[in-house]
Amino acid sequence: MKRVGFFNVNLEARRWEHLMKRDTNMSNPIWSVLEGAQLMKERTALITGSAAGIGYACARLFSFQGARVILVDMNEEGLKKVSDEIIAAGGYALPIKADLTDEKDIISLYKTVLDKLGNFDILINNAGGGLSTDIFDITSEEWDGVVRLNLTSVFLMSQRAAQIFKAQGYGVIVNLSSIAGRSTSVTAGCHYTSAKAGILGLTRHLARQLASHNVRVNAVCPGVINSKRLVTRMEEKGTRQKIEQTLPLGRIGDVYEAASCCLFLASDLASYITGESLDVNGGALMI
Repeated sequence: MKRVGFFNVNLEARRWEHLMKRDTNMSNPIWSVLEGAQLMKERTALITGSAAGIGYACARLFSFQGARVILVDMNEEGLKKVSDEIIAAGGYALPIKADLTDEKDIISLYKTVLDKLGNFDILINNAGGGLSTDIFDITSEEWDGVVRLNLTSVFLMSQRAAQIFKAQGYGVIVNLSSIAGRSTSVTAGCHYTSAKAGILGLTRHLARQLASHNVRVNAVCPGVINSKRLVTRMEEKGTRQKIEQTLPLGRIGDVYEAASCCLFLASDLASYITGESLDVNGGALMI
């Protein structure tokens, strides 16, 4: 199996303990479980929507596991923050500001990646977002915008990544769908549900078509996760406790619990898994 290697990383126990004291993110038990594992050694991962939420958690976790990370987001301030944190912890980060609803930006970001790094191994399609507009009030322009952000951008990013992965004989794509894609959204509109369901169909099709090129494609479907945006929305509406009471595990999920599933699917631990959709929802949906 062909590999694309760049460097070796060795996070020794003392260094890890030192980072734990400096970085509150690393107090999450997932970090201690993965101590010394180096699942992403000699890998490079491109992560969209990496300035906040699950994308931010993926960036930190993948870097902790040895990957060089390419950070893509529209939020320049957020990009700088996560990039600075990764570099301060001894990792490598390449931040790129891009609007993934604009194909010109996608072309430009891939040019930057290839110019600076030559190639990469892993694509995490995390960027997205929804609006809560009622079905009777959604305009065609709003529909197109939500679908372009959540689905079309995933296709365009995957299409270009697939060309690179095919040429190098190896690659992994992980698409962030949602419990909305498996059922329906209770916080966003039907355009968001439709786009997230579309990601699952796209994932299966890409998995079948790219398998012969040694490229795996899977999806992660988070439920209610404690991203800042969602927590703020729940607090504004006073619904957090009510939502938690409906979940079999009795709590909302952590961004690192979703990110660790992306890490698993991107790693060789999942080397025989492709076309799969992994639910991470605390038991909210069991099918």
